[in-house]
Amino acid sequence: MLAEAAGCPLYVVHVMSDNAARLISDARRKGIPVIGEAVASALATDGRKYSHECWHHAAGHVMSPPLRPDPNVSLELMKCLGHGDLEVTGSDHCVFKTEQKAIGKDDFRKIPNGVNGVEDRMSVIWEKGVVSGILDPCKFVAVTSSNAAKIFNLYPRKGRIDVGSDADLVIWDAEATHTISAATHHQNVDFNVFEGLRCHGVPCTVLSGGRVVMEDGELRVTQGAGRFLPCAPFAAYVYDRIRPFTESHAVKPVMREPYTGPVSKTFHCEDDSGTIDGLKNGAANGGVDPAGDGPRARSPTRCGGRNMQESSFSLSGVQIDDKCQVRSCIRTKQPPGGASTALW
Repeated sequence: MLAEAAGCPLYVVHVMSDNAARLISDARRKGIPVIGEAVASALATDGRKYSHECWHHAAGHVMSPPLRPDPNVSLELMKCLGHGDLEVTGSDHCVFKTEQKAIGKDDFRKIPNGVNGVEDRMSVIWEKGVVSGILDPCKFVAVTSSNAAKIFNLYPRKGRIDVGSDADLVIWDAEATHTISAATHHQNVDFNVFEGLRCHGVPCTVLSGGRVVMEDGELRVTQGAGRFLPCAPFAAYVYDRIRPFTESHAVKPVMREPYTGPVSKTFHCEDDSGTIDGLKNGAANGGVDPAGDGPRARSPTRCGGRNMQESSFSLSGVQIDDKCQVRSCIRTKQPPGGASTALW
């Protein structure tokens, strides 16, 4: 994998299948720094919707990568979040209205790719993860908030309630229920991939920077109130994992005493005819002295055989058979393919 070859962290977005999650899990167990992200749509619905009789319904689920048709994939991905093999959940929010999706009504390839997720992500993960018993509330906070803040080096400014941290808070009612519907959501789209899903766990109040932006289901946002967050490189949460991996894969030098014995100025090789002085043999047969840059292959044996394991490559272009006379042409009566007869 790229992360193993480069020794660098790899962040894999849009993990949509259990096979992909399994590969990430196997890599992490080998110490390879790989981070996997699941998306809300893959945790609550599946690709069977692509076979729906209603074109509008089927097109509303078109996204990249696509949803998998196996209904068990959602459960497996949630288990990976619970085990820590996947660490983050995203929304992959990119919505298109029906008339925009209809651009591809006659050609599937032209359907704009994207589904909703940003508004319902936390409720969906609470319902599918915490209510089902796969996640505990602390793990829920980790996969929806604090892990992302640590990975992108925004922690403890984000992802933590503490003095000096940004006052970004969600007051959560774990007992309240809510049925997701396109008729009541706040997104500028007429379709919702979670349509009809009844969720336990609803945000009562949301604060951003200490200001109430949502309360009792009503938005109170001001356009343009957001601000850019610079992310410093080399987050400790990520790179502290690389140090043991790098150290374990580093080439370790062999400590030994230096050689102080005699060093020969000539070399010897042995072939069918017995021991031959390599220096004399090379000079006499078109070769080059070992100190040179020419071919360093032994000469052919008396029967014409050569050692095919030795290279005759030379940067100077010298070849072993340079001194052999080359004939301009060879006249052959019967070439290897058989005799040939002219038609005239």
